[in-house]
Amino acid sequence: MTLPARNTLAIIGAGPVGLEALSAALDAGFDVHLFERGEPAAHPVAWGHVSMFTPWSANLGPSSTRRLQASGWTAPDANALPTGLEFAERYLQPLSELPDMKALIHSHSRVITASRRGLVKDDALAAGARAEHPFRLMVRDQGGRENYIHAFALIDASGVYAQPNHAGDGGIPARSELYLAPQLSYHVDDVLVLRRERYAGKRTIVIGGGSSAATVVADLATLATQVPGTAVSWITREPAHALYADAAGDPLAPRRALFAKARGLIGGGDANVRHLGGAIVDGIQYNSATHRYTVAMTCGELPAVEESDHIIVTAGYGPDRSIYRELQVDECPITRGVRGISPAVRGVTANGAATADPALLAHPEPNFYIVGHKSFGRAPNFLLETGYIQVAAVMAKLAADLRVAAGR
Repeated sequence: MTLPARNTLAIIGAGPVGLEALSAALDAGFDVHLFERGEPAAHPVAWGHVSMFTPWSANLGPSSTRRLQASGWTAPDANALPTGLEFAERYLQPLSELPDMKALIHSHSRVITASRRGLVKDDALAAGARAEHPFRLMVRDQGGRENYIHAFALIDASGVYAQPNHAGDGGIPARSELYLAPQLSYHVDDVLVLRRERYAGKRTIVIGGGSSAATVVADLATLATQVPGTAVSWITREPAHALYADAAGDPLAPRRALFAKARGLIGGGDANVRHLGGAIVDGIQYNSATHRYTVAMTCGELPAVEESDHIIVTAGYGPDRSIYRELQVDECPITRGVRGISPAVRGVTANGAATADPALLAHPEPNFYIVGHKSFGRAPNFLLETGYIQVAAVMAKLAADLRVAAGR
C-alpha cells in the first residue's frame, strides 16, 4: 500500500489551540488537515456569555495572529477581557475562514479512533520502528459515512469541554444520573439571558466547587435579585473552609474577584443561596407529576435530601481517551493528562513554559502529541497561552524529526 508523504500531519480539534496548530503547521511546511466533530470554535460559543479571566493579549496565538494580520485583520484591545462569544466571533471564526485555513478544516468530521497502520497497541517493535508506520484515523462525517485518513504525525488538541464529569461519589455517576442526564445541564448556562425563563422564579441545584460552579451560582444570585422566587442550593464535595481560597499570588484579577464573590455566597452573604458543603451525591430522582428533582446525598455522616426545579452539574471536565486507546500513550494516573508535564500543572496557575518541553509532552508513540487543555487532563488551571507555547515547541520538534522544510 502506498505510504503518505513524510510531512503529513493530522490535527484533531478546531478550538483555539487546534487552529493555532494548523496555522503553525502551514508555516512549517506540513501537508496538514484538521478534523473537527462540530464547527470551529464551538466550545467558546457554548460558554459565550462568560468573560474570560485573561485579556486579548494572552488569548491570541502568535502564528494565527500573523496570518490574520496579513489578511487585513485588526486585533482587539489587548487589555480587554473578551467573552467566549467575542473570542469566537472576533478571532477564531475569522481565522477559520481564511482561505488557506478553511480548505484544510474538515468540520463535522469526528475522529472515532486512531492507530498505526499494520500495528496494534502492543506491537512495541524495535526503537523507532513504529514511526515507520503511518497513523490510521477512522473519521466519521455527519451522514455517518466512515473513511480512513493516514498521516505520519498526529496532534490531539480536542480539549475537554465536551466531556463533563459526573455528579456522584468517586467521580462516577450518581444513581439514575445517566438516565436523567439529557434533562440536566452540565455546562455554565446563560441564566441571565438565553435561558432566563428556565431558571427565573425556580430553585436550582448546582453541583460543583470550581470556577464554572462559582460563575453559574453568582449569575443565579443576580437573577434572584431580579425575579422573586429564584433560589439556589449549592452542593459541593469540599466543606466551605476548603473552597475558593484567597490566593494573593494569583495573577488573574478576574479570577480573584470571582473567588471572593463565591466565598461571600458560601458564607451566607445571600439569602437566596444555600450552601451544602462536605456533601456526597448518592442519587438523583425526577418526579414526573411535580416536574421536580430530588437529590439524595450524605453530608458528613448524615443523610440529606434536596429538592429543586432544575439541576446544573458543574463538576469539571476530563479528556476523551477513546481516540488514542490503540496508541502507546504515557498518561498521568492522577490527572489523566500527559504524565511528563503532570508535576508542572499543579497550583493555581501552571507554569506554561514547563509544560511545553517536547520531551515531556512526548509518548512512547512516536510523533504523537496531546496539546492544549487535554494535555492537562482534569486539571482546571490551563491557560491558552500555555497551549500556544506547546504548539510552537511541538511543531519545531516534529519538523526536525520528520525533516520537514519550512515555508512550502
